[in-house]
Formats: sequence, C-alpha cells, structure tokens
Amino acid sequence: MKSIFLRVLFITLFFEACSPRAEEGNSRLPEDLQPPNKTTLSDLSEEQKPKQFSLGVESGPEIVSLVSQSQNGIDPPYRVELPKLRNEDGEVILDAQGDPYFLGAGGLSQFNKYTSDDGLALDAIHCAITDSRGHIWFGTNGGGLSRFDGVEFTNYKKIHGLPSITIRSIFEDSKGNIWIGTADGGLSKFDGKSFTNYLADQLGSLVIWAIGEDNEGNLWFGTDRAGVSKYDGEKFTNFSTENGLGNDIVISILKDKDGNMWFGTYGGGVSKYDGKTFKTYTLKDGLSSDRIRSIFQDSKGTIWMGTLGGGLTKYDGKSFQTIGIKEGLAGSVVRSISEDKDGNIWFGTDRGASLWDGKRFKTYTTEQGLAGNNIQDMTLDSGGKMWFCTDGGGVSRLDGFGFTSFTTSHGISGNIILSGIEDQKGNLWFGSADGGISKFDGQSFTSYYPSQGLAGEIVFSILEDRSGKIWIGTAGDGLSILDDKKFTNYSVDQGLPSNEVYALVETQDGSIWIGTDNGILKYQEGELLHFTSEHGMAGDGIISILEDREGILWIGTFDGGLSRFDGETFINFTTNQGLIDNGVNRIKEDQDGNLWIGTTSGFSFLSKTKKESIASWDPSKGALFQSYNSQDGLPDNNVLQIVDLPGNKMAIGTNQGISIFDFFPDSVDAIQNLQIYNSDNGYPVKDLTDGQNAMFLDSKGILWAGTGSVKTGLARIDLEKISRNDSKPKLLIKQIRLNEEVISWETLAPSKISNQAAKTTEELLTFKKILNTEEESDLQERFKGITFDKVSEFFPVPINLTLPYKHNHLNIEYGTNELSRPFLIEYQYILEGYDEDWSPVLKRTSATFGNIQEGDYTFKVRARYSGPAIEEGADWTEATLYSFTVLPPWYRSWWAYLGYAALFLSLLYPINIYQRNRVLKAEREKAKERELEHAKEIEKAYEDLASAHENLKATQSQLIQAEKMASLGELTAGIAHEIQNPLNFVKNFSEVSHELMDEMNQEIHEGKFDSARILAGDIKENLDRIATHSMRADAIVKAMLQHSKASVGNKELADLNAICDESLRLSYHGVRAKEKDFSAEYKTELASNIPEVEVIRQEVGRALINMCNNAFHAVHEKSQKTKSENYKPEVKIATKKTDKGVEIILSDNGMGIPEDVIGKIFQPFFTTKPTGQGTGLGLSLSYDIIKSYQGEISVKSKTGENSGTVFTIFLPTKPKSKS
Repeated sequence: MKSIFLRVLFITLFFEACSPRAEEGNSRLPEDLQPPNKTTLSDLSEEQKPKQFSLGVESGPEIVSLVSQSQNGIDPPYRVELPKLRNEDGEVILDAQGDPYFLGAGGLSQFNKYTSDDGLALDAIHCAITDSRGHIWFGTNGGGLSRFDGVEFTNYKKIHGLPSITIRSIFEDSKGNIWIGTADGGLSKFDGKSFTNYLADQLGSLVIWAIGEDNEGNLWFGTDRAGVSKYDGEKFTNFSTENGLGNDIVISILKDKDGNMWFGTYGGGVSKYDGKTFKTYTLKDGLSSDRIRSIFQDSKGTIWMGTLGGGLTKYDGKSFQTIGIKEGLAGSVVRSISEDKDGNIWFGTDRGASLWDGKRFKTYTTEQGLAGNNIQDMTLDSGGKMWFCTDGGGVSRLDGFGFTSFTTSHGISGNIILSGIEDQKGNLWFGSADGGISKFDGQSFTSYYPSQGLAGEIVFSILEDRSGKIWIGTAGDGLSILDDKKFTNYSVDQGLPSNEVYALVETQDGSIWIGTDNGILKYQEGELLHFTSEHGMAGDGIISILEDREGILWIGTFDGGLSRFDGETFINFTTNQGLIDNGVNRIKEDQDGNLWIGTTSGFSFLSKTKKESIASWDPSKGALFQSYNSQDGLPDNNVLQIVDLPGNKMAIGTNQGISIFDFFPDSVDAIQNLQIYNSDNGYPVKDLTDGQNAMFLDSKGILWAGTGSVKTGLARIDLEKISRNDSKPKLLIKQIRLNEEVISWETLAPSKISNQAAKTTEELLTFKKILNTEEESDLQERFKGITFDKVSEFFPVPINLTLPYKHNHLNIEYGTNELSRPFLIEYQYILEGYDEDWSPVLKRTSATFGNIQEGDYTFKVRARYSGPAIEEGADWTEATLYSFTVLPPWYRSWWAYLGYAALFLSLLYPINIYQRNRVLKAEREKAKERELEHAKEIEKAYEDLASAHENLKATQSQLIQAEKMASLGELTAGIAHEIQNPLNFVKNFSEVSHELMDEMNQEIHEGKFDSARILAGDIKENLDRIATHSMRADAIVKAMLQHSKASVGNKELADLNAICDESLRLSYHGVRAKEKDFSAEYKTELASNIPEVEVIRQEVGRALINMCNNAFHAVHEKSQKTKSENYKPEVKIATKKTDKGVEIILSDNGMGIPEDVIGKIFQPFFTTKPTGQGTGLGLSLSYDIIKSYQGEISVKSKTGENSGTVFTIFLPTKPKSKS
C-alpha cells in the first residue's frame, strides 16, 4: 500500500516539476550583479560543522539475494528478448555463426502510417509509384487511384474516368503520363487532365499486371493469359509463348541498364528480350521458382527476382543464387524490390519487409511499426524515404533509421524513463518512474522490481562504482546497491537523512556523493558526512551533482541555485550572480571544460576561462554567465537534460523534445544551426524527463533519451542515421482562386481548348459533383471576360490568365514535393508590380492579393526545407513564376479616355466663353455687397470667439472643481472606512466595561473583594484599549484634515513611501465603498533607502489617488468581464531610488490600454468611460502636478492575454532652477 501511494505521489510531483516555472522577470540577468555567498567549513564552530557517522550501525541494511526461481516472495529477474526472425513454424532462424536475425533495431522504428482515415482511397494497396513531380500514386484493390502530395490525398474512381477501381499496376512514362493497369477494366492513361482507356480488343486481356518502357519510348504491358503487349503510341503489338515468351501470364517487367526488357511470368520463369528474340530462364537454369512476381536491377547491376513462394533469385550476369528464409529473408513470397539512397536493397514479402545491407538481412514487421506484414509494393520518394504498401493496413513511410522507441511491450521495465547509464561491460541500465530498473545487453532486457529485491520502483538515479556495483537511488524508498548476487538496501532506518535519492556521483578519490531532498552525503569506506544549507550549501533539495575535471563539485538545487564546493568552501550562485534561474535541473561539463547549467527557465553557460577564476570573481568585472531560453530558439524553457555531443554540438532536452545546436569552444554567442526533434516536427520524442542522466550518449555514439510519454517511452537516437534532406524541394503552383472562390478552370475554358473529359474530372475534384447546365452557365456568367490560353496538367492552373478589373482579388496556392514534413517547408513570395519586397519567411501555402490595379504582374515564390538537411537541402529553391494580367475598369480603358478627350475638346470653347461672361457680370454686381458682408462676418466671429473663450474657461474651472470634489468624495469614503474600525472597538469595549462595572459592584456588595479586584483589572485593560483606538481615530482625523488642506501651501520635504502607502489604502477603501461587489488585492514594495523629496504633500497625494482609482477600476472591470476563477485582481505600488531622484511604479493586471488610446490619456477631457461617468481630467491633473515638480510620468500597457498597465512617476530630489 505504501509503494502504491509513493508511486502515485511521485508521478504527480514529477509532472509538476517538469512544468515550466514562472520566470522571475523579463530579463535573464539582474541589472545589478552581487558577489556570491561563501561559506568556509573551517570558519564554522565544531557544533556547526558537518557530522560524520557510520551507515547501518544501529540497524543493518536489508539484504535480498537474487534467485533463479521464485521463493519466499522473491521472484527471479524478468528477462525479455528482442524480437527475432522466425520461420513459419515459429522457430528462430540462425545465421551461419549461430546468431539470430533481430527484427529492426529491437523497438518501434520510425514508421508513419496513412490509412483511409487520412484520406487514402482504401487500406488495401496493390501498387505505387513516385512520379517526376515528387508525388506518390497508390493503386488500391477496390478503391480506385490515390495521389498524395504531402498535404492531402486526391482520389480517382470510375466517375472520374477510370475503367475499374481495382488497380494492379501503375507506371509513369517518359512524357509524364500516368498509366494504370486494372484487374478487370483494361488499361488507362491519365495525362494530368483526363483518362483515356484501352480495352481487351487492343490488349488481348482486361487484366494488366505490369507496365514498363523501353529505350525507344515503347510501352510494354504484362497481361493475364495474353502475353505482353507493346504500344508505340499508335498501335499495339502482342507477344506470347508463340514468340518465345516463357508464359502468357506476365506479372513483372524490368528494363535493365543495357536496354534489355525482362518479363517475369507466372509459371514460365523470366524471359529477356533484346529487341529481337526472347531468352527464357527457368527453375532448371537456377531460378528459385518459375513464378517471378518482381524484378529489379540495383545500382551495381545485380538483378534480383522475387518469387511467389521460392524467395529470391540473385543474378550477377553469370549465375543464379537462391536466397530464402534460412538466409534471413522475412518470407518466401517477394512481391516488391527496391533500393534506397544508401544502397540498401529492400524486399517486400508476405511476412514483412527485409533490408539487405550487402552483408546481412534485417527485417521489419508490425512489431516495429509497419502498417502490415503482407507487403504488396514499395516506392522510394524524392526525399529518400521508403513507402510500404500493405494489403489491408494502409501505407507506411519509414523516416530513416535515426529513431527507435522502446516501451514495456518491448521488455523495458517502465514507460517513463528517469535515469540511465552504460556500465563497464557495455550494458545499459534504465530506471523508470513506474517499473523499477532494466539492464539492456543489446539483445534482451532484464528487469528488476521490488519483487526481486529492489528498494522501490521509482528509480531517479543510477551509478556504477569502480568495483562494478550498481547504485540505485529511488524516490521514496532509499538506496539500493546491486552486485551479481544480491540487493543491499539502505533507508532512513539505516541512517540516511532521507529516502529521496535524486543524484549519485563517484568522484576521483572514490567517494560516493548522494543527493537527497535533505542535503548531500559523502560516502567513503562505510562513513557518511552530511552537508546541508546550514553548512553553506545553496539549498537542501539536491537534484544534480557534477565533479569537473579539476575535482571541483558542482551541486544543483531545487530552488536555491548552484553550489561550488572544493572540499573546504561552498560558493553559491543564484540569479543575483546572473544565473538564469534558481531551479537547477542539470549540470554538464563539455569536452572543452565549459559548464552548462540547465534550469527551469533556460540554460546558463559558464566558460572554462571564467570557471577557473570564479573563486575570485568580482561583479564589477562583468557577467559570469551567458544565458539562453525560448527567446533564442529553444522550443521550451524547462531544460531537463544536457548531453555533450562530438564536434562541438550540444543536445538540450526540454518539455518539448530535444534541441541540437553548434557552439564555439569557450563561448556561446548564439545558438547556431538549431535542429528541434519533437512530436510537433514529426519525430517520436515528446517531453523529456527530469531524472539523473535520463538522456545520455553511449560508447557507440547512440543517444538515449527517456521521455514522459507511454507512446515513445525510451528513445534510441542514432544521430548519424537521422534522415536529412539532401536536395531542394520541387515547388509548383497548385491552384488559383478568384474573389476567395474555387473555380473549375476547364469549365471556363473557351471551346477551342475545352475538353469535356477534363472538365468533368476537374468539376468532380473541385465541387465533388458534375455541374448541371444551369450551374455551368452561372459559373461562366459570373466569371465572364476571363481569358487564358490553356489549363496546366495535374494541378489545374490557367496559363496566361487575363482578368477583368472586377475579378482583381486573387489567391494563389502553392506547394512542394516534401511528403514527410511539409510543415517544415518555409516560403517567401513577391508579386512584382504589387509588392515592394519579398514577404517575410512563412509556412503558409497560399498568398492573397486584393484590389489589384490594372497591369501585368508576375508572382514569384521560393521555398526551403527548415528541418535536418545536408548539402543543398536547406537552400532556397529558384523562384517559381506565375504571370497574369488585370485589365482596367471600363472607365479607365483606352477607348474611354479617347471619348473623354473628344467630348472635352468639343465643349471646351463655348463653355469657356459663356462662363467668362457670366462670372464677370456676377462679380461686378456683388463685389461691394460681398465685401460688406465679409467685414460683418469677421466682426461677429471675433465677438463669438471671445464669448466662447470665456465660457470654455468657466466650464473648465467647473470640471476641475468637479474632479477634485469627486476625488475628495472617494477619499472621504476611504477615510470613513478607515475610521470605522477604531470606533467599533471603542463602542464594543465601552459596552463590555459597563457590564463588568455592574458585575464588580455585585461582587463588592457580596463581599467578594478578590473577584472585584480582578474585574477592576479587566476594566482597566478595556479602558487602555479604548484609549489606544481613540488615539488611532484621532490620528486618522488629523491625517484627513492635513490631506483636505488647500494645495496652495509651501513645499516641504516629504516621505514619499508614506504618501504612496496612504494613497493606495485610501483609494482602495474609497473604491470599495463605491462598488459593493469590488474585490482586489493591493501590495506595496517600498524601498527603504529613498530620500525625502520637496513637494506639496496634498498635491502629490491627490495625483496618486487619481491614478490608484483608475488602477482599481481597471482590475474591477476585468474581473467583471472575465468571470474567471484563475484571475486575481491586483494593484501594486513600489518605490525605487535612482541616481537623480525617486521612481514610483504603479502597476495593475487589469484590462490594459489599447494602443490607439494610450497616446491620449493625459489630454484634458479625454475619457473612455460612458457619458456622465467621468470628466477626463483625472490623469490630466495628475500629469500637470507631476510636471510642476519637473517630474516625468510614463505608461506601458498590454491588452489581451496577460494584460495590464504600468505607470512610472519620476520625481527629482534636486529640481533644476528655473531661469
């Protein structure tokens, strides 16, 4: 019961700890660095010094021997072997040396699966190709044809023009046409717009198993029982057994490097055609079977033949070699063969996919993540990824061999891996949060749980000491030491200060250092020395320990910062010394001697040079640490793991996966060449865990990382085999929209270029239906006047588009051939004639332009891959162009301007004569009258202006007085609240004293003088309390009288802290009295070292009360609008000494001030409140008061999420004298 409770508690705390903590400020380094705290042990008294004691003296450790069979409640270690290749009888297949063939890398490989849920036409896939545009075509076994462009599947069926939806073969010819062979409908050619079908009368059969093309451009079609048919573009020529073909059922075709055509048959072996005659090879000639389902020639010239039941036949040009299951091939039915970019040969079998690296087979099945074991076909995409088509499981894409995941299903003890090491024998040890510890020897996992003797199942730290013993630190159950025969367990019962063991390190002198949540222990020869914060450490919760190459110990604490210990002196570093955060998760020394400190707010870098002189560091010499977080590119601030990689690379593990970047020795000026590996970027790595060495590099250069996900568990990362793009993506224009409307361009095409079949196909893909006559006419009428020369193939885009002016709102969609991670493609575009410069770098795959003026335009777009890449894989592509023209509106056309000119010229002369005569006559008659009226108007205007000026001055005075009275009203309400409390006390104690007097008189009357004296003492205490609260009321009244004096008094030195405190409290109570549902917190952070400033106390107080009122109203308004339990209204006032005066900072977390308003708030009469609820003079008066003391007032504000406002007031201690 205790174990279950601790496990639940730890996992809860673990995930809470992995959540990023709030940063302690906007800047990563304090403005004023401080010297570190130092404690030297020799300076402590004997009582203060660390105490040494022996472990297990009073109570011996628990010793549990390992067993081979269960006895006395102890079970043997649990061993699970990695999956191995087996024959159909379930027997393990061994190679010539007696070693098994392991499946994949033992865990879950980096397969990505696509099914009909993702848009694929059907999960049963029979064939696939990658076309010259980089897109993949899938032929399904009853669902038609699917094309995948990396973003979506486009599906074609009979309604689009296919003769059948059961596809047996797909091929792209040298002209870019897609040929589709079906199971019962013959042959179809798709030219990018429409399908052209060929039937049995031309081919001799409706079943087309295979398609190929020879060097002359002739197409060859393998049929069922009609031999092979050659098509030269005009006619079909059929070849059968009568012409020397091995069998009339042709199910595979190959063109070799010499131009020979190879035809694999069902039952007749393979036939080679040299352009003149057929030569057939059969079982008698050395083939493993006469049923040849697949033929492939690799980059070295070797021809591989996959058979139906006989495995593989390898032909080197001289002899045939048979390869089957006993040689490591997954299955005997080989339907597909392909070669990847690394030269590995892949074989798709009925029992998984086998890879031949030239020396040995390695097989992948559903246990490694493959969508299905019955592989029908394979295709290599333009990015070098292999795609596997399965019969019923959909399609799988293998993203290389960089990532392999292990979970409990593969034999590891738990899914949440907290710690790991490699021992002296090369075994790997992994501790989990939910299942004890596992040893991995490369072939099997051997796991230990409490049932085998382990102290606890939450293993936070692991260490192998020099003698080969494994030390295991648990969270809640103490320490276990494992040797070849037994567990030896220690806890608080044997003297440990805590059962929480988070860090284990063996130092150069052979000592074992043990980090707990109650300090750190030094273990040497059975003796323990216990250090805590009382001895100078930064904190008692120890999460990480490192001994550097100089023998210095570095200790990371939960929230106390970083400690350096040289055996005699502790030196502590926190944010006051420039550390980015006091929560230190991990400490790492790189190969150059630099120190990396991972915290909950990013990481800090301490160079070797500064580290060596750190004991004498002076803040005046500059900052110690360089710090980095998400603002510098990291995906998350909570740095949980740090691993130094070869080649000056660093791996940082966070809540958002792993970041790997380059750095220069002794400096990290910037995070360079950053690559992020997480689930958002398509990699099987989620949040990393917070244990000791949950991420580490083994002796083979493999990076192991424990994740906090049951899906990814333990990640094995082969950094050299991570898939990296080595070529630029191909970019194309995919669609043009007008006025935000999708258009079928073939429907708008003029009759001379129209194609009914293409129109039908595009309408179905665009509108999911064929338009009827009325709908077609409506579309053509709405877009009347649009012209273009033709529509492009595969993606219907109008070429040489000309648009009437009313259709000048254009949307251009584009994309690339990146099928694996299209979300990592970045784009830039420019519309020449419209834009002045290229757009910012975007991941959006469309560009919209509105209100385009008449003219000729060229749209340019370029792309680059932002994921892992080599060579030119990360470079920008050449710009892809799309040109179009926008016509002017009719009133700006050339013929309209010609008409305007003619009309103007014809009317110009008579209009001019008439107008001149009329104007001259009218002006003569009205000249005097106009001048006289003008003079009268000027005189009246001056009189009205003077009157308005006087009225404005009177109104302004009234409004200012109203603002002051309103302020006084809120001030009075606040004071009334303040004085109410002492008056209540006076009233209550008076009533109690009256009752005590009656009781005392009764006691005297009865002669109980002792009791009477006690009551008299109580009455005296009450009178003292009445006097105290009366004096408090008196002080409040005096303060009110002082505050209510007119502000025409003399300046005097005033305590700004007192004014700030009083103004904030009076404002709070004033608003609270006015708003019954008002609730907020107010805080003060008043510096103790600020000087007095010469001001008129009442004026400054009035200014502050006005501003405090606004702040409280702002948080109250937000509280009313949000109605969120998580929102806590808060107003804070703080003071700070500066070189020339005092700053008063008033902040709130209210609604914030919009950008278009913030520049007007100090203007008189400006208010955002409804009419009648404010004069708009409060901030203006406050501004004038502060300015009168040569002070400054500024404001910063943010709206939306994390909204709030900060006012900063500066008052000089020595104002400049006015000339």
